[in-house]
Amino acid sequence: MDFSHIPALLGGFFDFLDSPQWRAWPFNSGYGEHILPAVARLLFVSLIMGAILLFLRLLFGPGGPLRDKELDEEARLETEKERAELKERFEKGEISEPEYEVRMKRLKD
Repeated sequence: MDFSHIPALLGGFFDFLDSPQWRAWPFNSGYGEHILPAVARLLFVSLIMGAILLFLRLLFGPGGPLRDKELDEEARLETEKERAELKERFEKGEISEPEYEVRMKRLKD
């Protein structure tokens, strides 16, 4: 294999990136720029990140089509175990009724 052309290709690519259109893409250094374009870029990037996170939440979140069903079953069994332990502690008198009700509300599905 002949790799002698790679330095010339890389040099041409970096010259292209150093052109005025691409010099500061996507974030400018901020010299000679007003605050609004910088804020607009920040909002745009935040919007893109939010969309990605929402998309992943929909796919892999509770009830999502790509979520591992074993995770849901494991969480359900753990919640049932915690409810049983909480009920047992209440019946023994270790916790009061208001505390029992508050903790049971937290364990609702």
